[in-house]
Amino acid sequence: MNNVKRLFLVLLAAIMCSGSIVGCASTEETDTPADISNPTAEVEETEAETEAPDPFADFDYNGQSFRVYTSINNASGTLVSSNFLIEGPEELTGEAAGDAAIQRNAAVSELLNINMEFTQVDHNYAGVQNDVRTYIMAGADSYDLIINDLYGLTGLTVEGMFHSADKGEYFDFTQPYWYGDFMNDIAFKQGQTFMMAGDFIIDTLRTGHCLVYNKNLYTDLYGNGDGLYEIVLNGEWTMDKMTELVDGAYVDLDGNGQKNVGDQLGFSVFQDWGPCIPFLITNGAQYVTRNDEGYPVIAMNNERTILMCDKIYELWNSQGTGALSLWQDNQTELMNNFAAGKILIVGYQQLGSLESDVLRSAEYEIGVVPYPKLDELQENYITSAHDTSEIGLIPVTMPEANLSFVSACLEVLSRESHKNVLPLYYENSLKVKYTRDNQSAQMIDIIHDGLANSFALAWHQPLNTFLQSLIHSAAMNKDTFASKYATTEKALVKMLDRLITNYSDNNG
Repeated sequence: MNNVKRLFLVLLAAIMCSGSIVGCASTEETDTPADISNPTAEVEETEAETEAPDPFADFDYNGQSFRVYTSINNASGTLVSSNFLIEGPEELTGEAAGDAAIQRNAAVSELLNINMEFTQVDHNYAGVQNDVRTYIMAGADSYDLIINDLYGLTGLTVEGMFHSADKGEYFDFTQPYWYGDFMNDIAFKQGQTFMMAGDFIIDTLRTGHCLVYNKNLYTDLYGNGDGLYEIVLNGEWTMDKMTELVDGAYVDLDGNGQKNVGDQLGFSVFQDWGPCIPFLITNGAQYVTRNDEGYPVIAMNNERTILMCDKIYELWNSQGTGALSLWQDNQTELMNNFAAGKILIVGYQQLGSLESDVLRSAEYEIGVVPYPKLDELQENYITSAHDTSEIGLIPVTMPEANLSFVSACLEVLSRESHKNVLPLYYENSLKVKYTRDNQSAQMIDIIHDGLANSFALAWHQPLNTFLQSLIHSAAMNKDTFASKYATTEKALVKMLDRLITNYSDNNG
């Protein structure tokens, strides 16, 4: 960060917080938004909140740089990088959440007396692994934190390329600003944390998958545009129900007896693999269990996995579904057809996609819902992050003595994100600015609260892309799971055992 920007941030922090981060903290204790009908609600504080000492108030790192390798790569056509909530935009823009990120960084810099330095990188999931491996193998010490794709970086934890965050004395992963369940789920060995996600490293939230639907078309077909919300809230949103609604939406608009791009479709995706990912996670299939040491054990050969593959096959091959054969991997054309009102439900959307121009500019009412359950026996709706969701790791080339410093910086950044950035992004932007009805807020809460079942998502690449080559392949080809698993199991178990050995050797 150059001196001009550093001076700007310090002055901004001083103006906002009068020299104290406590002064700029939201008076709301949780994610609940301020009561906009009562302006005084924002400044009401309890006596306990006023007097509570900040445990970081006396920290002074004498201008030490906190060096962040941050991604500016856009994961998909409708989802831009989360860097505007991490580094913040170049200057204040009037967009509340981005401006709050600038202000948070300034306030934390002032509190801890640190200098935040960001190095922007633009690597996709395929390029980031080699870039980070090369950097660490060279013994370079340029970064305290690396933020980039789960898909590319997960396997590097096995190679011993990152510090265990558990050694950072100021980390408290039980706090609500850390996504503790998600972090524990993607850990190769439970109880040991390398990959971090939370309200500062926020991409996991923004990549939470959702389905977006045309409420006007739903009204024309089924009589009530909010009817799908009611189905979700009643716990009846299942794979069978989705397939039923999708089939009922199809109309051969040109009357040629063939499914064309210009026909009215019930559900559409632009390819088979990427849009299938959330279905593979949200159906609650159990891919692994854990042994006494916390290591994974393959456990996917069960009736639920077979049922999941069958239900995905039925949806993908239903009359109302338009898949790869129509769009030829062209997501832009698909989204333009959705915006034109010709598709009831569109897949491969994420919470951050609600910010996109194509969805915000649609001339009809848009609704958002979670992905369906496998069946009504499934207790809760489950949300999948994407495999390019960005997580944070601490490179092993950074001296271990600096872990205390890094943990203090990240803990305060996460805490202040929870107070001052997340409410503006989650409550105001996602729930108000980027949606068009009150019940969408309920759906977003269900999607947000359902993030789970992510081990397979994180580890399918180090395990020879088993999620794609085995489970997805079986879902695209009816009645093939048993035979595919039989030919894959031995090699998969051997590969997992090798990862366990390498992980143990390299991480102690």
